[in-house]
Amino acid sequence: MNKLPEKIKGLLIVALIIAATSANAQFKFGVGGGVNMSNMGGSDISGTDRMLGFNGGFMMEVKLPIKLGFEADVLFSTKGTKGLLFKDENGNSIGTTDLKFSYIDMPVVIKIYMAKVLSFQLGAQYSVLLNSNSLGVYSDEKWKNSDLSAVVGFGLDVLKLHVSARYNYGLTSIDAAGADVKSNMVTLTLGVWLK
Repeated sequence: MNKLPEKIKGLLIVALIIAATSANAQFKFGVGGGVNMSNMGGSDISGTDRMLGFNGGFMMEVKLPIKLGFEADVLFSTKGTKGLLFKDENGNSIGTTDLKFSYIDMPVVIKIYMAKVLSFQLGAQYSVLLNSNSLGVYSDEKWKNSDLSAVVGFGLDVLKLHVSARYNYGLTSIDAAGADVKSNMVTLTLGVWLK
């Protein structure tokens, strides 16, 4: 079993604990939601179109007094792809279908503040699959229970308003049988810091 996601989660949790216990660190908690534009990539999938989804949930930030911070979110997220070509057991094309997934996304990013309110974000996201819907073509057992992606983006924090735009690049295949099928996504989230 691949232990890489567990190791990365452990390192990110340690980083958050260190940041939270640092002197003069500022802690913020909030809620947010927005839209996802997702697609599937990889050598074993082609000809698909982007799918519009949404995200929503909780945000937490620990900001250090050195223009550096950490943000960790827990978001319900819908993603997938449109127009996936599928074949019969003889390899003949028999139609297309849409793949729709529901995940709990847990991105953790380092925020490097380039200006007082503008940050560059870099990190990783661990996602847990809740369910899949491929119109009866594929069963839930075809897909792995989790996903790992790299995250890069920008954020804007003005008073209590939070805006982030991120690109998620799939690092692991989501196909349980080992085919190269990765999930990629652009997210735009608008949130409010409650504390």
